[in-house]
Amino acid sequence: MGEPGPARAAPVREATERVFSRDQIEKLLPQKPPFLFLDEAVVEARRVRASYLLRGAEDFFRGHFPGNPTTPAAIVFEALGQAGCLWLRAAGTKETPGEILFAASDGARFFRKTGPGDRLELEMLVTGTLGKVATFSGKVFVQGREVARVKRLTLITLERSPGTEEKS
Repeated sequence: MGEPGPARAAPVREATERVFSRDQIEKLLPQKPPFLFLDEAVVEARRVRASYLLRGAEDFFRGHFPGNPTTPAAIVFEALGQAGCLWLRAAGTKETPGEILFAASDGARFFRKTGPGDRLELEMLVTGTLGKVATFSGKVFVQGREVARVKRLTLITLERSPGTEEKS
């Protein structure tokens, strides 16, 4: 899938910078604790910045790895994906009322491990939208040092099933 040209890109709502608390994020996203990895976020027209403090009490640290707790790569990418989902819900195209799923990720790289006490600083840039598909590039930092990146993370919005009502 190539990058969509300007004429094919889906319209994006005009959005100013919006700040979201954990409670607000929890209301917008289907992920809930203990699988919600965003504490706060700032959503802009073509970018979302978010953070999550690895508290050390997360269940995955018990087994990954005992005595040397390390954040699983899947959790770091899940946090990036959740940031992308938040962008879709708060500033994305008007076609995002359905379920949002990961479709693909390309160019994922890790540079440093993270663990309890680290604050993941996430940044997702919108690289394209086309209908129900949105692509992002993302980076993760801890104390200003890059720990991970993904060249392209693709999310897709599924249409609602007939008779499905939105929960408030």
